[in-house]
Amino acid sequence: MSFVGSGLLINTAGLYFDAISTELGVSRAASALPVSIRLVTSSLAMLVVGRLFDRLNLRVALSLCMAVCSAAFVACAFCDAMWQFDLAFAVMGVTYVLPVTIAPPVLLSSWFPRRFGTVMGVSGCLSGFGGVLFNPLVSAVITQYGWRAAYAMTGVTLAVLLLPFTLTVFRLAPVDGMRSEDGAADASSTLGAANDFGDRSVPGRFSVWRSPAFLLLVASMVMLQVVAGINQHVPAYEISIGLTLTQGALVVTSRMFGAAAGKFAIGPMLDRLPPPRVIAGFAVIGLVGWTGLWVANRPAAAISVSFLVGIGQGLLMVAVPWTIRRAFGAADYARTLSVIDAAGQATVAVATTAHGLVFDLTGTYAPSLMLNIVLYGCAAVCIVAAYRRRLVG
Repeated sequence: MSFVGSGLLINTAGLYFDAISTELGVSRAASALPVSIRLVTSSLAMLVVGRLFDRLNLRVALSLCMAVCSAAFVACAFCDAMWQFDLAFAVMGVTYVLPVTIAPPVLLSSWFPRRFGTVMGVSGCLSGFGGVLFNPLVSAVITQYGWRAAYAMTGVTLAVLLLPFTLTVFRLAPVDGMRSEDGAADASSTLGAANDFGDRSVPGRFSVWRSPAFLLLVASMVMLQVVAGINQHVPAYEISIGLTLTQGALVVTSRMFGAAAGKFAIGPMLDRLPPPRVIAGFAVIGLVGWTGLWVANRPAAAISVSFLVGIGQGLLMVAVPWTIRRAFGAADYARTLSVIDAAGQATVAVATTAHGLVFDLTGTYAPSLMLNIVLYGCAAVCIVAAYRRRLVG
């Protein structure tokens, strides 16, 4: 799910912006608006999914979501006006939340409570490799056959690769004699445990949501998602400074390689080393990467620093959900994660379009990149502060 869902569904959206802008005669902000709409609808869906997660028949819910999401991608191949893209992406936003955003970390937390950072790192690594594979593939299809063919291919690929998996594999927690890593034999013993790091009590939900740790994690998620909002514009940014779409796709692919490496490394390090030092180290790498991306104007340089940007994505994709788990325990992890994720999705929805507006108004992405550098550093500070003020552990 991480490999195909994140790699193909989320990480390729920005490849279409320039082609759609050119063919339909719309601005960069208008071509990015459907992605923002998808993120808005996904943030609303997260609040519902978080409340209902442990009551769902996962196989049915995941399969239905993937079938509808795949159909929405295929529908984009037939769109002739931006409002049609807006509608299709709104449907995607509602349907990809459960299988791609909420299910992976909650299931991993349920099955691997004591090595959550490690398995989150592996999952994040797979999503990064998905981007490495699918970004150049989708870029090549757009270049050779057009964006309509690329949307159709994406929808069919999602259905073919994921539906058999969702129909046969998923379980919320160990049952019928199966064991998680700590010997839990059912969902209640795993999800209902107060905390899997030796704690015996979990604060009430409302005291959690009023706590400094929660507010700091929301702030870090918001800032990191403002930073992430420009990811969809990276191919267009590289084109704007003189690179080709193929070179821009290579920059994105380099970021995906870095993301795979960073997420694979940060998870085990968070489990085994002092977390504040790990977070600070990855923050430095990410800051160097974003600064380099701002100043690089040659393909080789842009590809190199993009790798560092990808390593720094470990903060958003692994460190934040890991810190949520460590800060508040397991009892209501799905709901707490969904609330913080919803804040992030709403933010990146605005940020994705806002970065496009910055380009439309100034003719450059430089102001957005400068802002990213500041926000990325502040977000790292907030994650460390949240860990130090955790309510359990």
